[in-house]
Order: sequence, then C-alpha cells, then structure tokens
Amino acid sequence: MSAGARAGGWLARHLRATPTLLRVGFASMVAYRAEMVVWILTASLPLVMLALWNAAAADGPVSGFGQAEFARYFTATLVVRQLTGAWVVWELNHQVRTGALSPQLLRPVHPLAQNLAETAAAVPFRLVVLAPILALLLAWRPDIAWLPSPTQALLGLLSVVLAFLLSWLVQAIFGMLAFWLEQSLGLFSLWFAAYAVLGGYFLPVALLPGPVREAAAWLPFQATLATPVEVLLGLRDDPVHAVLVQLLWVVLALGTCAGMWRRGLVRYGAVGA
Repeated sequence: MSAGARAGGWLARHLRATPTLLRVGFASMVAYRAEMVVWILTASLPLVMLALWNAAAADGPVSGFGQAEFARYFTATLVVRQLTGAWVVWELNHQVRTGALSPQLLRPVHPLAQNLAETAAAVPFRLVVLAPILALLLAWRPDIAWLPSPTQALLGLLSVVLAFLLSWLVQAIFGMLAFWLEQSLGLFSLWFAAYAVLGGYFLPVALLPGPVREAAAWLPFQATLATPVEVLLGLRDDPVHAVLVQLLWVVLALGTCAGMWRRGLVRYGAVGA
C-alpha cells in the first residue's frame, strides 16, 4: 500500500471517529464539571487586568484606550482565551513520564487526536460557565457590547479557530519535549510569560513600544490571542494579513508537531516505556 493510501485511510478513520470522540470528551467534561469550573476561573486573568487598566484610565485615555475600550478589549480577551485554551502540555507530560502513553498507542485512534477532540468538546461547557460572568460585565458597563460587521465576524471566527489550533499545537510541542527532558513544563512557563506580554494578555498590543510591537506582529504569541481579539473588535488595519500570519504559524507548528511525535516515539520505545 502506498504512503498516500495509508495516510488517506488514517485520515478517514479519524474523521469517522471524531463524533464519538467529541461525545466522549463532552461527557468527561460534564463528569468532572467542578474541576472544569475551577480551571475556567483560573484562566480569568483578563478580569484582573481589566480592573487594573480601568483604574489607570480613570483620569483619561491611555494611548487611545479609555475605560470603555479597555473593558471591551479585556472582555473579548476573556472570551477568546476560554475558546482557545488547552491542557495537552500537562497531560502529555504526565503520560510520557509515567508510561501511561503506552496503552493509548495500542488504540486505533491517535492519542493526540483524542486529546484535541476532548479539548474542542469542552468549548460549549466553557461558554456556559462564562455566560453569567459576561452578563455581570455587561450590567457593569453596557458600552462593552459591540456588533462586528459581517466581514469582521467571518474573519474573527476563522481567526479564533486558527488561534485554537495554534495554542493546542504549541502545547503539544512543549508536551512532547518530555520525550527528551525530565520535565518540560518549566519551558512552557517561559513561553506563557512571553505570550502574556507580547500576545495581548496583560495589555493591548497597541500599548507596546513601537519596535517591540512591530517585531511581535510576526511572532506566534499574538496569533494565539491578540489577533482574534483585534480582528473581532475591528482594531486591525490589516486583518487579512494578520490571519495569514496565523495560518503560517499553524502550518509550521503542525509540521514541527508531526516530526517531534515520530522521533519522540522512537526514543520512548528505546528506553523501554
């Protein structure tokens, strides 16, 4: 059988399994709903940053951002963060270090495909938990409400999907470093620190110094958060270009992920895991 035929069979098998994986993933989120609520609330840092920047803008706009603009930005950041969050780096680290990955390799479905489906299945649950928080924010500041244009909505939706994929792929890459390193979560923490500053999590990208902002526009950090936020809010002068940069990073991350998985499994088997 040719490599193309094998790849086609692999893809067809996983596509057929996707609905089942999504149902199983959603059932798992419901079963562990208390833990999931805690996890969602711990990813609510944009609310803290909103309070800080709202106070900073009390005497007037900061680089063009007034209190209403900060509220709208961090509300959108909160939503996008919840839609694109993943946990594969922690799960993969644990599975590789403990050997729990071994039985999963015997299943017909790729372990990473299973995790991706579980992550996607958690999105509706996150939105349910997020709804009352958004309602409170809207009651506090009604001017955070906005209606994107059809173009903004379509590009924004595509941008969110790409941000979700890139966020998951980046975590998978750091998780797979456990094939070579005793612990890779420390390295991921460094990534997250850069993401928080350069990706628009702590502050809007527009507030970064000019040279830093220009360089960060080509790095993957904004592609996982700031880009979808700014596209949805209409803050980008070049939304199509920004989405294309996202797509480029997704392709690069996918290639890196596939290569690391093949080499990592060789090492994993060589040490008798």
